[in-house]
Amino acid sequence: MNNKFINKFNAAEWASFAYGLVTACYILIFYKQINNPAGLLFHRAVFFTILILMIFISERLPLTAFRLIRYLFPFALISYWYPETYWLNNEVIIPNLDKFFDNLDRVLFGCSPAMAFSRLLPSAAVSEIMYFGYFSYFLIFLILLLLTFFKRQAASGKIMFLLLCSFFIFYMIFIFIPVAGPQFYYSPADSEVPAGYFFSALMRGIQQTGEQPTGAFPSSHVGMTLIAVWLVFKHFRRLFCFVLPVAIILIASTVYIKAHYLIDVIAAFVVSPMIYCASKHLYRFLGDTK
Repeated sequence: MNNKFINKFNAAEWASFAYGLVTACYILIFYKQINNPAGLLFHRAVFFTILILMIFISERLPLTAFRLIRYLFPFALISYWYPETYWLNNEVIIPNLDKFFDNLDRVLFGCSPAMAFSRLLPSAAVSEIMYFGYFSYFLIFLILLLLTFFKRQAASGKIMFLLLCSFFIFYMIFIFIPVAGPQFYYSPADSEVPAGYFFSALMRGIQQTGEQPTGAFPSSHVGMTLIAVWLVFKHFRRLFCFVLPVAIILIASTVYIKAHYLIDVIAAFVVSPMIYCASKHLYRFLGDTK
């Protein structure tokens, strides 16, 4: 692969390759302790091949639709990279820490906030609002990325890199700090959430098929939402007043539906500015590739 072709990679693609290669090294180091390591390495080979093909094709088929697919594909892989952290951590280095964080919540707040919140507001209407908030996590990023692609082309590469790099930093933390969250740690009776309506059923279906007992501390749902809200504020100020209240509900929902301990949320507020700054420095180090 010559330098001319390598220079065609954009910053988001470099971030995806870097995360894939770093975690591939991790898989090789802990090959015997990780479940299905060969499959995990094969998935990386497939993703890298698709990324390279997209770069190759986009140079010969400069259509807006294909450029959009290439732009969004690295972000779409988040749906794979996140649950994969469960298979990578697998308590390889540190044992599961749910007991520690659950106890920490109880010591700091005198109760389990994740358990108490839904019991304090046990109505179907509140549950539906909370599940809508949790679902809006996907909408916030989709709206931000589409607006960026169509309205802020000059900043699109940087914004995508900042988001992906921040996600990957969170995922590296999840690999080394295995915390499943209350929904997996509590008994079935204690992990129950009041039934809602449409969004309640939708999100429960998504959680049952796509969630894994991973990624609770610190909350990437909260941390990445804060980063997304900041990017909306910087680039789409008129949209900010609509996104902010939804983001507040989203943050509250992470505890209400028992996806996170309250300490996970607090930690996200602390680390997300640092992760964002680290991503900015990495972007400057790489330079504005494309």
